Amino acid sequence: MEGYRYEEKEDHAGRKVKVLGATFEEGKPEERGDWREKLASRDERLGFIRSAMRYWYSADWYGSEKRKQEA
Repeated sequence: MEGYRYEEKEDHAGRKVKVLGATFEEGKPEERGDWREKLASRDERLGFIRSAMRYWYSADWYGSEKRKQEA
């Protein structure tokens, strides 16, 4: 792949492997990414916060971090 930087590292068995290096662009963002500015009304903001709270604190959801059936 052209334009990517690769680094050579050792895997757990001690073999040399080629891994993809950093792919981000250097520097700081030009614009500020404030979620409050993206949501126009108070109701939209509250809905966003409720969704986030449900995602982190609810017991009735199945996200990628939680199994549907216990092991």
